[in-house]
Amino acid sequence: MTGSRTSNSILIVTAGRNSFDVIKGAVRSGFSPVLYAESMAAAKQLTARENIDIIIVNTPLKDEFGTESLLDIVAQKPVSAMEIIKGDVYEQVSHKVNGSGIFVVTRPITSRGLYESVRLLTTMHGKLSELAAENRKLKRRLDELGIVTRAKCLLIEKKGFTEEEAHHYLEKEAMDTSLTKKEVAQQIIRDLEEETAGEDI
Repeated sequence: MTGSRTSNSILIVTAGRNSFDVIKGAVRSGFSPVLYAESMAAAKQLTARENIDIIIVNTPLKDEFGTESLLDIVAQKPVSAMEIIKGDVYEQVSHKVNGSGIFVVTRPITSRGLYESVRLLTTMHGKLSELAAENRKLKRRLDELGIVTRAKCLLIEKKGFTEEEAHHYLEKEAMDTSLTKKEVAQQIIRDLEEETAGEDI
């Protein structure tokens, strides 16, 4: 698929091999691996053990319609999902998946239309993955900042340091011990909190 990453994996969930071949042909190349499930039970098993980026569910399935289980999957896994449905249930399904991020398309749909829809879904998945990575990075920074700030406060409270002295002490200890500031801060917190506990006894 043009513009997609070859590392994107896709799971196509549909009731028969014929419809799987049609959907696989419509989305074209650019996915690896391309996995197949004929039921939502099988789809849940695959998503539990495989790293799936994109999931396409062609409803209804052999064991259920598919919407409820797809909602379960996207709530638990960082997948981008598309549900293919008949036009007469569009309003009902759209209302049910509202806010979940599931992309709903209706049959009949041309191969070109399906290709363009999957390309849009893949682009969205890439953007969401980037945002998730940035959020994880920001969380790590915030966690480190909280630990370093806690260590500085203890140095100020227990050792009489100024804020500037505490900052320089952390920097120097990190340099001298080849540890990160977070690791040094964690050690300071442990040491000073143990001292405090000993004093209470």
